[in-house]
Amino acid sequence: MNPLEKLLAAGQLPQAHAEAKKVLARQPTNRDALVVMAKLALMDGKLPQAEEFVTKAEAQGATGDTLLVRANVAAQKGELEPALKLYQQALGKDPKRAEAHFGRGLMLIKLGKTEQSLEALAQAVQLAPTNAAFRYRLGQVQLEAGKDEEGIASLQQAITDMPRFVPAYLSLTHALASRDDLLGAKRVLEKGLKELPRNSRLLASLTVLSMALRDVNASYKAASALAANRPKDPDAQANLAQLMLARGQYQQVLHLCRTMDSLGLSNESLKMAEATCYESEEPPAYDKAVAAYEAGMGLAPDGWRAANNLGQLLLRMPAEPAEQHLPRAITVLEEAVRRAPQRPEPLLNLALALSRAGQQAKAREQVKKVLALPLPETDEVRQEAARLEQALAKA
Repeated sequence: MNPLEKLLAAGQLPQAHAEAKKVLARQPTNRDALVVMAKLALMDGKLPQAEEFVTKAEAQGATGDTLLVRANVAAQKGELEPALKLYQQALGKDPKRAEAHFGRGLMLIKLGKTEQSLEALAQAVQLAPTNAAFRYRLGQVQLEAGKDEEGIASLQQAITDMPRFVPAYLSLTHALASRDDLLGAKRVLEKGLKELPRNSRLLASLTVLSMALRDVNASYKAASALAANRPKDPDAQANLAQLMLARGQYQQVLHLCRTMDSLGLSNESLKMAEATCYESEEPPAYDKAVAAYEAGMGLAPDGWRAANNLGQLLLRMPAEPAEQHLPRAITVLEEAVRRAPQRPEPLLNLALALSRAGQQAKAREQVKKVLALPLPETDEVRQEAARLEQALAKA
């Protein structure tokens, strides 16, 4: 490996660029420098420049290096078959070139040739056993081919070879979670966060996984770290707000929601959290809760959750006369159904509101829509819809 290639391999891209330019200033036809400049252009997505440099390098004849660059250019253009042929030509010049086997494997999997891809990627790993990227991609293809044990082992080794390799942690987490090994998946993420304590992708995955495990404390810690890492991300802040609500931290949630609102960064979920805080006050601040839900509906024109929750709030709000808010609840729930006609929750809530309003035929119509959805028999919404159907039949 020449000195310029060593700089590339070490990730010292600015130095490699500067040194290659110096060499070309003295020797405009220096093939090593031209190839490095082509590779750097390729990394920046500058395909025309990469082709220009590699054409100059090939003035003295094609080499394994120039063929690899041309193959990468073709691959980035989506020209899979030409790229595959170029990788094969590179292997003709150097059968032990790991990068060529790897590139060939990537083209083969994209062409749907899984077994051939596995062979090529395995060969790349055999020739470059410490290359974590090669082993990581092999693991992904093994998983895609249904070879779970082999794929998981490859991903674990990729992490061992490169402990700060985020994609490997995420792929391994997904693989373990898909096998219902949620605790194993959680341990992988925790291991990754020891190496990269503030990584947003790992924190977000740990939050979701901890919630699946009903580990609220772990979820709260991960969500807090994610929110601190992304202070202007409404989704990250809303995720933390929901976990704060579960812990009864209403004042902290209100402060968070108002801060995001003042920055113009609020969203539907934050407004829903804000509404929950207002309703939890003693006495409940119903007017403020209604206003927060309305704002949430405006922030998410296609979202159904704020409208559904507002409809439920209107149904349970005390009033004199008792059904004062019922007409508006029906209107809001109809809007929720319009926004998400296949969601069972607003359909059921609309049916309940119509039933309370004495509109039995319309209520039955909504109940039938719920029961027609592919919900398991144990689903709570389905069970409540079935009970309402029986009650309506007796009315």
